[in-house]
Amino acid sequence: MKRDNGATLVELMVAMVIMLIVSLGFFSWLDTVMRMNLAIERSNTAYAMANDVADRLQRMNDNALIQAKSGNAKYVGYDAADSDTDGTVNELNGCSGANPSVNLNPASTPNFTTLYTNPNAAAGKLYLYDTNACSGQTWIECRAGTAIDATANASIDHPNSTGSTVYDSINPIRSYKGTTYYAVWSVAYMPCNASGTDRRKIFITVYWIDPEPTAATAAAALSGTIIKGVSLVADKTIGAET
Repeated sequence: MKRDNGATLVELMVAMVIMLIVSLGFFSWLDTVMRMNLAIERSNTAYAMANDVADRLQRMNDNALIQAKSGNAKYVGYDAADSDTDGTVNELNGCSGANPSVNLNPASTPNFTTLYTNPNAAAGKLYLYDTNACSGQTWIECRAGTAIDATANASIDHPNSTGSTVYDSINPIRSYKGTTYYAVWSVAYMPCNASGTDRRKIFITVYWIDPEPTAATAAAALSGTIIKGVSLVADKTIGAET
C-alpha cells in the first residue's frame, strides 16, 4: 500500500499551535526585556541629571539658591550612637534638639526622600510639573509659569515660585527621549543647631511620571500615573571649613 509522506492538515495545525505558543512566550519575554531596559535607561538619565544639579550647586557661591528657604532651615548630623535603633551608628540623621536622631537612611521610613524631597507628599498634588509651558524652553523662559505647587511639600526648598534670577543657571525640568525629568532639592545645615555653620548637605531627587502625562494641570496628570525617581546627597562647604 502506498503511503503519503506529506504533512496532514492535523499535523500542520498542531505545528502552527506550537509555533504560536512559542511566539507568544518570546514576545512576552521581549516586552519584559524592553521594559526593563527602559526603566534602567530612565534611572541612569535621572542619576545623570541629579549629579549635574549637585555639581552645579556645589560650585555656587553662598546665595539664596543653596540656602534653605526662609523659615524652613533644617539641620542634620552624624549620630555617635544607635539613637534611632536601626542597628547602625555614624549615619546621617536629622536633628531632634541638639542630637541627630531622626533616621535619614534611604532604606528607612521616614528618610530624607520622604521628608525633604518627596514631590507628592500631599495627596493629589505634585510639587513640580511641566504644564506644557516648558517644552523646548530654558528655565529662564518658563520659571514664571504655574509648574510649581509649593503646597505639595513644604519641606522642599528649591526650585520655588519666587521667580528669582538665582535659579537661571539650573533648569529643573529637562526632557530626554520623550520623558520629562524633574529635579527638586532641599538644603540642611551641619551639625545640629550650629550657629553660622559653613557645612551643608544638599538632598536631591529627580523624578519622572509613567506614563508621561499630557494633561494641562498637575492634579489631573496624577490620575492613573506612577511617580518614579532617584535621590542622592551632596556636600557643600561655604568658605573655609573650621
